[in-house]
Amino acid sequence: MTLDPVVNTSWLAEHLNDPKLRIVDVRWGFLEEDGKGVAFDDRESYRAEHIPGAVSVGMASELADSLHETPDMILGPDEFARTMARLGISDYTHVVVYDDSGLPLAAARLWWALSYYGHENVQVLDGGLQQWKLEGREVHSGDVEATEGKFVAQAKESWIAMKSDVQNAIDDEDVCIVDCLPDELYRGRESHTWGGRSGHVPGAVNVPAISNIDPSLAMTSLEARAEKLKERGSFRMASRDTLLAHYASKGVTPDRSVITYCGRGIAASCGLLALRRLGFERSRLYDGSWAEWSQDESLPVESS
Repeated sequence: MTLDPVVNTSWLAEHLNDPKLRIVDVRWGFLEEDGKGVAFDDRESYRAEHIPGAVSVGMASELADSLHETPDMILGPDEFARTMARLGISDYTHVVVYDDSGLPLAAARLWWALSYYGHENVQVLDGGLQQWKLEGREVHSGDVEATEGKFVAQAKESWIAMKSDVQNAIDDEDVCIVDCLPDELYRGRESHTWGGRSGHVPGAVNVPAISNIDPSLAMTSLEARAEKLKERGSFRMASRDTLLAHYASKGVTPDRSVITYCGRGIAASCGLLALRRLGFERSRLYDGSWAEWSQDESLPVESS
């Protein structure tokens, strides 16, 4: 059986002491500097409270390729393998990842990266730390050290899309391009914090990452997102039937291939997580996303 990429808090609470399980806390945030988004890791929040036994990894400082010309691209295989081994992850370790964003962002990104590098036994905690705390579950403070693991990274090309793949998909009716950013960025109504030009890839449909939690929140601005999620009273993803209908309303159906993108591959990982959970096996992440696409002046941009 294919492992459900999402696991609930009750299961995790029952398996906290499983020696074959590794829980990874991956928190990510961003701030604006001169109108551009800059990613950062929130280690202090991890040290203040985290799920018992969880180790911490930095999305910006430890999982991104600092030498790549496009910011926040995933590490190469050798560096990624060394990072996973340091976290105590071996080839057969059951990994559960979470973050504290309310919707799975950095957690979905690490889930994608592990899947891309051939690790099949990985899941995202539904609702993340926010849901865990909402349910009154135990949290610990301080750092957690892990015994070194043995991890081999073997890239699976079925999980990633390159710029050329997106170019080819624009005129391919079999491929649907999904922009996972907020509506105002998709439509080019605001300056893009994650790239150069404003707008979206021509032909892309907009399914904001937050709508995977609740489709009624699809038009929620980035600024209002945290409050809306808090009002909802749950941080779990929407049901399969709800999401299938939501994606179908955008023309995204299981018979088509899908490429997700966002600003730098974070929100797009959330979209990909939902799609893979729904059975969209021909779905991939465009890692370069808008940061790469918008900087290439030879590539078309659409706004509406």
